[in-house]
Amino acid sequence: MSTLDAAFDILQCPSCGEPLSAADGGASCANRHHFDRARQGYLSLRAAHKGKGAPATGDTPEMLEARERFQAAGFHDDIASAVLAAVPTDARGWLADLGGGTGWYAATILDARPGLRGVVLDASAPAVRIAARAHDRLAGVSADVWTGIPLRDASVDVALRIFAPGAAGEVRRILAPGGTAVFAVPHADHMRELGHGLKLMRVPAGKAEEVAASIPEATLVSSVEVRQRVQLSVEQALDAVFMGPNAFHQDRAKVEKVLLEWQAPISVTIAVTVVALRLEA
Repeated sequence: MSTLDAAFDILQCPSCGEPLSAADGGASCANRHHFDRARQGYLSLRAAHKGKGAPATGDTPEMLEARERFQAAGFHDDIASAVLAAVPTDARGWLADLGGGTGWYAATILDARPGLRGVVLDASAPAVRIAARAHDRLAGVSADVWTGIPLRDASVDVALRIFAPGAAGEVRRILAPGGTAVFAVPHADHMRELGHGLKLMRVPAGKAEEVAASIPEATLVSSVEVRQRVQLSVEQALDAVFMGPNAFHQDRAKVEKVLLEWQAPISVTIAVTVVALRLEA
């Protein structure tokens, strides 16, 4: 049985909340809502968009490529190590990586925690296409986790939210008693140097403290700050800008022109707090 087939034990319909089961090349619920399974191995759980504006589409292939290059260069290794350390060594059951992109963090954890199986949920179909192949115990699901997480109540033993926004109440809902939620939250000065001469999105101060208090029923297990200075080439600095939401608001040629005026290597601060919360059994 594939990991995606096994994941039907925890998946629910994003339209009505009923359990999902495999059916007709995809998945369906008791209310006959049907969802397609892509030939690339991931499941698309995109419900009809009920809110205002366009539905979330997630990161583009260009953004994913930039992030993969940045991670391959080792700039997020310390963050990944802190996230892994926050997951209990004896963790068993299901891991859900919410807004987990290509599954880079989830795959790292699965390598070190053999008792876990995982599912990446992300709005980006290109991202979950990669996640579905990132690890043999990892499934990919395309879903807008900002509007709701298509997982059953108390079904997840480890929940990750790495750099991704979302409601803490939904994380609380899917977390099983005794389960662990791990968040990676950027500081206000995270990559601040790249904002010089550029109008980049800013991270508000105090987000880590806000996350630590976001699930009142949970106990704060750890709060670890990852802080380092890294030296980036112009191309790496471009990747740092265009691997995240700034990519939707910036002109690449203009950003490159500004960065080329600086003297490489470009010294940049990485500042992230990794928060772990445990829901009491």
